[in-house]
Amino acid sequence: MKTETIHRCIAERTEQDLILNYLDYFNNYLTVSAFAQAYGLTPFEAMKVIGKGRELNESAAIHKAEGNA
Repeated sequence: MKTETIHRCIAERTEQDLILNYLDYFNNYLTVSAFAQAYGLTPFEAMKVIGKGRELNESAAIHKAEGNA
């Protein structure tokens, strides 16, 4: 059940949404718990959203640096 919730939580967001969620967390929140509360997520769900957003953001930055954007 928990795994389904995590997958749905990520699947409901576009890649751009996940990147923006990660950047919002990075720039505006001191803790995962505060981010989770603001977005109505459990801390575990928030960590997954932040992690996927971080992964996508870093990948986009690499592609841009390589001139593939």
